[in-house]
Amino acid sequence: MEAEIITIGDELLIGQTVDTNSAYLGQKLGSIGISISRKTAIRDNESAILQAIAESQSRCNILIVTGGLGPTKDDITKKTLCKYFSCGYRRDDSVIEHLEKIFAQRGRQLLDINLVQADLPEACVTLHNAVGTAPGMWFHQNNKILISLPGVPVEVYHLIEERVLPKLRETLELPIVEHRTLVTLQKAESLLSKDLEEFEKALPKSLSLAYLPNFNMVKLRLSQKANSTAELIIDEYFEKLIATIHNDVFCLGDKDPATHLSEYLIQEGITFTSAESCTGGFIANRLMQTPGISSVFPGSIVCYSNDVKISELGVDPAIITEFGAVSEPCAVAMSKGVRAKFNTQLSIATTGIAGPDGGSKEKPVGLVYIAVSTETQTLCKKFRLFGNREQIIQRSSNAAIWMVKQVLTIPL
Repeated sequence: MEAEIITIGDELLIGQTVDTNSAYLGQKLGSIGISISRKTAIRDNESAILQAIAESQSRCNILIVTGGLGPTKDDITKKTLCKYFSCGYRRDDSVIEHLEKIFAQRGRQLLDINLVQADLPEACVTLHNAVGTAPGMWFHQNNKILISLPGVPVEVYHLIEERVLPKLRETLELPIVEHRTLVTLQKAESLLSKDLEEFEKALPKSLSLAYLPNFNMVKLRLSQKANSTAELIIDEYFEKLIATIHNDVFCLGDKDPATHLSEYLIQEGITFTSAESCTGGFIANRLMQTPGISSVFPGSIVCYSNDVKISELGVDPAIITEFGAVSEPCAVAMSKGVRAKFNTQLSIATTGIAGPDGGSKEKPVGLVYIAVSTETQTLCKKFRLFGNREQIIQRSSNAAIWMVKQVLTIPL
């Protein structure tokens, strides 16, 4: 079953706001067997909205429209939907009750302009929005479903999870859709594909394998659509997938490898720190997102200048003079120095050239040295990374997380 998305808003078309809603909608609808076949972005204009809806409903039976449900004059989606469905307005008392409650909690006066949020097209069913003031709307006519949602992402996420998905399941006969995901680091998508060539050839038609690459990381998602639980064979083939590329698997599940690593460090009580030059604290930031991380993470140092490397980490000035700050000896000294300074069991150090300037023929942009140090060993590797400054920092952080697994035995 297929659906389309229409996003409404001038701010989307001029690049002032990035559309994250469509990615979320694609993921969530896909989880119940509904695939997105097309996405259309249009401006806040009545004729454009009417034309886009009519064209979309001629192609598919499910349409989700986001944006244009605010109380101001530029938000015209409700008015346009009334025209499209040839209906008037009704005032929803449950929405008024919600508005009174939410404005009282915020200590604000409820104005007439806010009460307009309770005026909904007569042809729709109200989708209660517990986290915002604009309710969603469900239209179901001539076997066509149109769902209108606010544009604010947190409100879209709430309405999809709590209102839309349950109502779609209740209304439609949907297949069972199951996904299994694993994460690999530091292996190219093409090489993984080569290793999995025979595995993919042997997949039944109900199963499919997707490659999702991102900054030296590739997520592999195995999916199955089935009519009943008796037809599900995805777990059997997921185990075969893991076995085929076991040495390249960092963790199981659709998760950030940094989260997997930090959860393991917390569970095992392994204290860690970082000394970051070219990554500027990005690795520490990713690892500290996990609740409870304070039990094993006392702090870290961003050591961009050579003076800080020397004064705070104890790097011998002779190392920098002879080998330079972007070198294996410097990365090793940084990792040992920061581990000693914070008295931790593990440390990560990065030094490199993220660009866009600062490179040379001998040390080009993208050259990065990463060292991981424990009480018994220190491992250092040289990387030649590509991309812009942000991408090199991202790739460096994933490389550092991968290196920790070369030192520690981290279960999947």
